[in-house]
Amino acid sequence: MKIWIFTNSISAFLFVWVNDYGIHGVVNYDTILFKKEFWQAVLFIAMMGLMYSIPAMLILGLLIRLWTRNKVILAFISILLVVGTFYCTGSMALKNPEMHIPSPPIIYAIVTSILVLIIGLDKKHTK
Repeated sequence: MKIWIFTNSISAFLFVWVNDYGIHGVVNYDTILFKKEFWQAVLFIAMMGLMYSIPAMLILGLLIRLWTRNKVILAFISILLVVGTFYCTGSMALKNPEMHIPSPPIIYAIVTSILVLIIGLDKKHTK
């Protein structure tokens, strides 16, 4: 649950920051955090991310509970789940010529894998 919420919150923030403000020229990054539109976009992206990532996070949770607690394996699987989710929802952003890289899946995959590696897994379900 922690991984799911933190992934969507952090990734939505980074995604809006990079794509709406970082690619389109020089911006005063000190003032971005005070713009209402910025936070509305972050909230919208986070809510959509929470909704779209339910299947992937359920699979990841089941794998943690039933198969392995090896964080390196889980980080690799989380990357595959993120890319699979973006591919299945048609959100890979590969067809958008204004994006230099397919940033949504890259941002979410990096954040998810880092969180899998640093957040402690719940110990009460181990056998």
